Amino acid sequence: MTEDKKKEIIEGVVKEAVDAQIRFDTCAWSTLYGLSTYFKFIPQEMVAASRALSGGVASSGCSCGALCSGALALGAKYYPTVEEDLNDAPDAPQKRDLAFSKIFRLRDAFMAEYGSLLCSGVQKCIYGRSFNLLDDKERDEFLNLPGHEEQCAKVVATAVRLTAELLLEDE
Repeated sequence: MTEDKKKEIIEGVVKEAVDAQIRFDTCAWSTLYGLSTYFKFIPQEMVAASRALSGGVASSGCSCGALCSGALALGAKYYPTVEEDLNDAPDAPQKRDLAFSKIFRLRDAFMAEYGSLLCSGVQKCIYGRSFNLLDDKERDEFLNLPGHEEQCAKVVATAVRLTAELLLEDE
């Protein structure tokens, strides 16, 4: 695959993810949805289930939902299947090593960008402070910040771009 084709794919999945984030304001879902528009190995059930990761896992401010969804996509592509693990497939260790390597690279690149892997840390990087999304008043303040949709969409775009680059580097 040419570098121009990879760039075209990345731009397409980022656009889908950003549009979804602006529309639905759910970072984890938007990340996996955008990736799933090209990477067909991502099941729609996994996209649906990823909503639970938004806001740092159930709005708790913990691990960034966009980052978690990127890691899920890499895991779906590179980890051995359950059957391969249970049956001690000879190539399972190599598959695990490759998956870990890619997920660690995603983690490190995301950390370099935002200085944190946590939703609350990403918020602090972007807004200068974090918000307790479990508190109605703070959640409303966060959701009503000027440019909130666009700022969260930038985080989704970063996670999608980094993940898609890792997925496409072997093609």
